[in-house]
Amino acid sequence: MTMLDELAEFAQGLPVISRPIIHQYFRQQPKIRTKADQSPVTSADEEAEHALRRAILKHYPDHSIIGEEEAKHQGTSPFTWVLDPIDGTRAFVSGNPLFGTLIAVLENGMPKIGIIDLPILEQCWHGQSGRPAPSQTSTISTLKEARLATTSPQLLGAKNIARFNQLAEACYLTNYGGDCANYAHLASGWCDLVVETNLNAYDIMAVVPVIESAGGVISQWDGAPISLDGFDGSILAAATPKLHAAAKAILT
Repeated sequence: MTMLDELAEFAQGLPVISRPIIHQYFRQQPKIRTKADQSPVTSADEEAEHALRRAILKHYPDHSIIGEEEAKHQGTSPFTWVLDPIDGTRAFVSGNPLFGTLIAVLENGMPKIGIIDLPILEQCWHGQSGRPAPSQTSTISTLKEARLATTSPQLLGAKNIARFNQLAEACYLTNYGGDCANYAHLASGWCDLVVETNLNAYDIMAVVPVIESAGGVISQWDGAPISLDGFDGSILAAATPKLHAAAKAILT
């Protein structure tokens, strides 16, 4: 067993820690606070991340951790964990079960292991660099057949919405909402394209290995690979290389 294999096995067990905390608060009218970036946060976000951090550092005290709700823990190892305890807090506080917990392991800044856990649905996707995933993306290769998804047109930003709309017009259909569930659905062949912008590292690092190990292609809009350093906040995820190239031609 390699070190990545060991970390992947450990990471797949972490939702057992975060799920009960999230279930405890779901549809229980948790108190909502607004952060400096105007995004909502609840006790569920904070408690779930704290519990995940505690479990990781107990086993790997020299690893770094980056999370949405707490300051970075700087370790000495080449491995960094990137956590988003509730990706889709807006959905969570609205009683919508399509939100998830994102757990990533990066080696020297590159995403190698990813977990997308949908706690209320009790469904989990995982991916590891160099290892095939249990699920597979679709074989769709043309925009006219493609099912496109994004969380919200407002989150794309005013300067990007025209290019997104042009892509949407070329696709078979467009779905809104879903947050990280969209990437899980892409990895299972239930949609074919996911396009977003204005994301943070904790929003996306976990989905990269999930998509790639399922046979998909994921990059920034400009085609650059996703890494911790230099990430511009844009995502283009596609079921096939040909579909990715067709979408990139419109977005850039």
